[in-house]
Amino acid sequence: MSEIHTVAMAHIPSRVSSLAVAGVKRLAERGSMDILCLDQAHDWLKRGMALHSAAFEDPGWKSVVESQNLAQLKNDRNAQFRVVVEFLRLTEEGADPDTTCAYLNLSDEQRETATTLRSFWPDTSASLVRAAQKRREEEEVARTRHEDRLKRAFLCFQTGYSLDPYNREINFILAEYYSVGLGVDRDEEMGLVYLRRSAALGHTGAQRKLSYRYSAALRNTAEWESSLQTPEHTPAVHRPACTGQA
Repeated sequence: MSEIHTVAMAHIPSRVSSLAVAGVKRLAERGSMDILCLDQAHDWLKRGMALHSAAFEDPGWKSVVESQNLAQLKNDRNAQFRVVVEFLRLTEEGADPDTTCAYLNLSDEQRETATTLRSFWPDTSASLVRAAQKRREEEEVARTRHEDRLKRAFLCFQTGYSLDPYNREINFILAEYYSVGLGVDRDEEMGLVYLRRSAALGHTGAQRKLSYRYSAALRNTAEWESSLQTPEHTPAVHRPACTGQA
């Protein structure tokens, strides 16, 4: 140690030196805690993603989705027959045939098939109805399981956000959950808040989605303004009749 440094240290009060050391320790502890929070936030993110994947990869949930998309499978014979069985099930429970037929958008051919099954093969018809009822119960269990997993996933993402609010991936996922209503009541305004945060933190997916939303909003505004200029929206201008007098 040089003479100058020794002399300088001799003139610094010991209390100041101890405070400096304590400050450095405190900063080190704070840094360690920050790193720990980041690690824990990442762990909660992984847990949430695992629950999210399990919710949508569940075979039972896929069966629910298939049932919900029967209208998109009009050319599929299995889908058409499932509608017939659904008609049998509902009418077996006491529903009015005509109302049920309109509700399911049943064709004349499908209704004839249902009538034939019930009249000539009652045992087969009853068996099909029981199978449909069982499938319906299984789908209800799958739907409950799906919703429960999404709720737990949302809590995981929310916990991760509380530990690391600057995590762009967590912000992006929360934006999706709020916007669609996954595991939480749908709230588009809150979804937009998280989407903006994620985009500001550099998430490319959030930036693209936000850009698309802004472009769509501008396009809709331009179309609305253009519609105001069409003849049916343009107020007529009534000119005074010319009398020929000066």
